Amino acid sequence: MLLVEIIKGKETGDRAVAKALDYVGQIQKTPIVVNDARFFFANRCIIPYINEGIRMVREGIEPALIENAAKLMGMPLGPLQLNDETSIDLGVKIAKTTKAAMGTAYDNDQADEVLFWLFDQGRLGRKSSAGFYEYDVRGKRVGIWQGLRDQYTQEGANLDLIEVQHRLMFAQTLEAVRALQEGVLMDVREADVGAILGWGFAPWSGGPLSWFDMMGAEYAAARCDQLMSTYGLRFAAPDLLREMAKEGASFYDRFTA
Repeated sequence: MLLVEIIKGKETGDRAVAKALDYVGQIQKTPIVVNDARFFFANRCIIPYINEGIRMVREGIEPALIENAAKLMGMPLGPLQLNDETSIDLGVKIAKTTKAAMGTAYDNDQADEVLFWLFDQGRLGRKSSAGFYEYDVRGKRVGIWQGLRDQYTQEGANLDLIEVQHRLMFAQTLEAVRALQEGVLMDVREADVGAILGWGFAPWSGGPLSWFDMMGAEYAAARCDQLMSTYGLRFAAPDLLREMAKEGASFYDRFTA
């Protein structure tokens, strides 16, 4: 892992941050500084990516389409493989804790259904050589577990490639925008560096905020409206993005002038 997130509490002083930055430099990592919030930054963005992939499994979409759509966008791992790598039981623990904390605001029951089903099957991911994927005796992935397809895949449920890709990419990028809007992030450059080094967000794009700048805030906001009308409020355009769309602004012009 090349990235280290330095988390500032409400009373963290500049001297403490400076010492943390110095230490991270000494261990030859790249730091970003973010304010304290649930999931900090990297986890805040990567969890929606994983969950969006699992939601699509629940909708009956072919798992290989989900995985390959992510890789074609430049993600190093598809959301299902990433969940296997980080372990399914950890995902279950995070889901239970988050639901308990958020109460009625929690909206991830579709993904949880699949995750909890795998957990109940004893499929905990790569560490148990059984998860979304099958593994051989040496622990090498050999393909999507057929039981997942038997349980969820439906004929005619598949989406266009770009639709799958946009769901996976917007799920991450909108969280980065929200983190900036809420003051969790203090620098757009740290958002992009953190995304690329922290979880491998499509390096060709320059990072999530650079990706939105490439497509333009007006298009990004309009695409949010399309995705929200079909898939729900998790794709709602943040106020910051909506404001930038009206102004024809970009993240880097607005925040690095």
